[in-house]
Amino acid sequence: MNYTSEQWDALMRRLNDGGCPVLHNHRYKIAPTGLSIEKMPGISLSQIFTLAHGGTGYAIELILRNQANRPIDIQGFQIKTPWGIPKVALLPAPKKSSARYPHYCFPEPGPYYEREFVLNRLFARRKSRMNPGEELEGVLVASSEEMIPVDVAHLARIIATLVMFDSRGDAFSAQFRLPIIRREVTGCEHAVGSRAITNAKNADWQEIRECAR
Repeated sequence: MNYTSEQWDALMRRLNDGGCPVLHNHRYKIAPTGLSIEKMPGISLSQIFTLAHGGTGYAIELILRNQANRPIDIQGFQIKTPWGIPKVALLPAPKKSSARYPHYCFPEPGPYYEREFVLNRLFARRKSRMNPGEELEGVLVASSEEMIPVDVAHLARIIATLVMFDSRGDAFSAQFRLPIIRREVTGCEHAVGSRAITNAKNADWQEIRECAR
C-alpha cells in the first residue's frame, strides 16, 4: 500500500506519542522473512477490553522469533483494529510502591500480569536487539483513550493486526482473533494475565470461561 507523506507523518506521530519511538524518515516495508510473530498455542488470555474509568485495554499473547541470520533491532509497534489504528501507550513497568508489585497492572479492577511474562520491555527502550534464533514468549499489554465502538458487541471476535518495526525500515505483522470483553456487561473482573500464575490455579481458568460467556 502506498502512503502519502502526510499519512506517513501521522503514522510516525502515533508511534512516537504512544511510547514506541521510530524515526520519521523511515519508510517501512513488509519483509518476507526475519521476525516471526505467532499466536501462543493453547488457551489464550489475549483480549481487547473496556477499562473501568474509560478507555480500552489490549493484551496480546505471542511468540516472537528471529528467523533471520542477522540481529534485528526492534524499534516500535502498532495495533490495527477494524475500527482504525488506536493511539496506544504501553502499560508502565511496576513500581515498588505498588500493592501488586512486581506485576504490570491495569487500573483497578483490571487485570495484572507477572513481570517476567510481559514483553513491554522490548518497546520501552529506543531499540531492543534480538539475535538470530532468539525466541521470546509473553504478552504485550497496552491501553488507549479511545473507546471500543458501541456497535462492537460484547464477546464479538475481531481480527487485529500486530505490526512490529525494526531499525532497517522493515515491518513484520501477524493477525490475531481477539475477543471483545465489555466489563460493564459482564461485571466480572479480568483474570490474571500470567501463565505462570494461572496454570497453577485451575480454578482461575474456570472463572475466565465464566466471564467470557
